Amino acid sequence: MQLIKPGTTFDFVGNRRIFGAVSAVLVAISLLLFVFVGPNWGIDFTGGTEIHLKFDQPTDISELRGSLAEIGLSQDAVQQINADEDYEFIVRIREATFGAEEMQTEVTDALTQRFGDDWIADSRFDVQVGARMTIEYVEPQIPLHTIMGAVEGLQGVSVQESPDDRTFYVKLQGLSSRVPQQIGRSLGNKEFQVMAVDTVGPKVGGDLRRASFIAMIATLGLVLIYIGFRFDLAFAPGAIAALFHDVTITMGLFVIFQREVNTPMIGALLTIIGYSLNDTIVIYDRIRENMQRYRRSDTTRLINDSINETLARTLATSLTTLMAVAAFLFLGGPTIQTFALAMMIGVVVGTYSTMYVATPMILVMEQVKPHLAKLLVPANIDEDDDDLDAA
Repeated sequence: MQLIKPGTTFDFVGNRRIFGAVSAVLVAISLLLFVFVGPNWGIDFTGGTEIHLKFDQPTDISELRGSLAEIGLSQDAVQQINADEDYEFIVRIREATFGAEEMQTEVTDALTQRFGDDWIADSRFDVQVGARMTIEYVEPQIPLHTIMGAVEGLQGVSVQESPDDRTFYVKLQGLSSRVPQQIGRSLGNKEFQVMAVDTVGPKVGGDLRRASFIAMIATLGLVLIYIGFRFDLAFAPGAIAALFHDVTITMGLFVIFQREVNTPMIGALLTIIGYSLNDTIVIYDRIRENMQRYRRSDTTRLINDSINETLARTLATSLTTLMAVAAFLFLGGPTIQTFALAMMIGVVVGTYSTMYVATPMILVMEQVKPHLAKLLVPANIDEDDDDLDAA
């Protein structure tokens, strides 16, 4: 089976201006969407709680959504995972302070009722350390066990000692406890297990988001250096432009459809960079070989021939990769769906950018190189030439 018949010649380079303009518009739109619409960040990057539940009896997702609606959770907070007969669900709460306001009021009321309205000097709530209140009170110093007695009637509340004088911590009941309790009250006839609980604080989520951007920028920088050493500086900008094109458009499509952007998505973007770079290097290698073999050939024709010579390999690799990714997308379940969808978009866009972004940029750089060479020539060379003429 031949995907491309021998001797077939497509004019990829001849249409570079049209496709270059299309790519530039798509990248610009994607960047505008990212800035003004914004991605649908997952709890990995915003902070929140994710609870994995498994029911022993048949349970419909609508039952679970109805139960959690009673405590203010939206319907999209609940997602069914794995096979339907497994009755497994993920409950995601994106707001780190969800349900904490009511509990803070209950704690404050209990303390003021016991020690007086003016007893609390300052009260702070911190979600970075897991729903904890820091309370400072007026003199005199009160033993911790006495304070514990004031809040012992509140479910899920505990008091912890602080290193500061007249200060203590109040540990509030987490969402991982409240959600199962609510389900137990509403669906008392359904037995279930809490399989896993993942909680990410807002500060940790922000750090993960910054680290993800730094990882991608560092990757692009290292690719620029690698291509410059492996081939020629004229090849490097095209590879970077293609990778930036692939990542930006993939992210833009996720913003348009408001698909969740989480750590698997960032992993997919880094994988796309590796995949697209591998495809680009194969064509770059053929271009370099042909440049060494046919030194007097027209550069435009030489690049076009090189793309056509590797076209069958490019399409075969892309199609086989797409088939594997499609299996993950349609059969792998929601857990791996984000990664598979990003990869599918990236493979298609990456195949396109290798032929219509990376390689045509070589021609642009060949035209720009003489001008750059003039700018990089030391200014004192001209002065030395003038001194020689004068002598």
